[in-house]
Amino acid sequence: MTDQVLRSRRTTARLEQGAVLLDRFGTGLRVRIPLTAIETVRARGPEGRRGIEIVLTSGPDGSVPVTYPLRPSSAAAATAFAAAVNSALPVRDAAEPRRDGSAAVSVLPTPPRVRRPGAGWTAGERAAWWFYGGLFVLGLGLTIATGDREVIVIWTAFYTVFLVGCSITTAVCRSTKDWWLLRRRGITVVATYERTDYGTGSDGETTSTKVYTFTDIAGVEREYLGGGKLVATDPERIEVTYDPGAPERMSSRSGPVVRLLLFLAYVLLGLPISLLTAAYPVIYLSFVVAALM
Repeated sequence: MTDQVLRSRRTTARLEQGAVLLDRFGTGLRVRIPLTAIETVRARGPEGRRGIEIVLTSGPDGSVPVTYPLRPSSAAAATAFAAAVNSALPVRDAAEPRRDGSAAVSVLPTPPRVRRPGAGWTAGERAAWWFYGGLFVLGLGLTIATGDREVIVIWTAFYTVFLVGCSITTAVCRSTKDWWLLRRRGITVVATYERTDYGTGSDGETTSTKVYTFTDIAGVEREYLGGGKLVATDPERIEVTYDPGAPERMSSRSGPVVRLLLFLAYVLLGLPISLLTAAYPVIYLSFVVAALM
């Protein structure tokens, strides 16, 4: 049987490998429901207008079964998914005693998306190449139209500098996003020193990276690479804040001097470079267009 996928509001349901998997958007968690724990999948509301729901088996005590509602935009897709799950359920006699299905449900971290070796560009990379390539061609065409050789040379020569500024701007935006999300929904834990990894840098010198470990709310052991302000010794421990919706997003708590230096670098270098990078093509091309008129 072909695996089935149903995209609902903030939840993607998959029928595969003898279970229904529910990936909840923004949580970084996956709910795994074995088919043996499902009683049925049925419509919700009149004629299924409210989507469908996965009903788990209830225990011998006759308690109300646990349900997982799904409300996709396509009623046809919901009907097909429900039919696929129901047809895959094990055959059971109506009088057969049931076990509490919720006991078999497990919550795991959502597996990270692994990019296949040799795979092509991602959609974001293609969009970036089209944008920056198109902007360069647009600017080159406008500067050529002016007939001024100096204007053409300036646009061509400084475009590389502009791209470097774009890279810095991307890093600034990413660090700002990480800081904001960690501040809003981050969970702080104490990570324990595990080991030191050694490698070789681009200059041939030996590098060392401390590795700290901690357990997240899903019970998964994770690693933090780097350092931070020690909160205890023997063994070394530091505070690490991670995002439960994206556990790979994490940061350690540094000392006041380090935080001050990072803040000054952000305010005095990162933000000005980002603003100049964003303003450069607008101002320069506006000047070129004005020269053509």
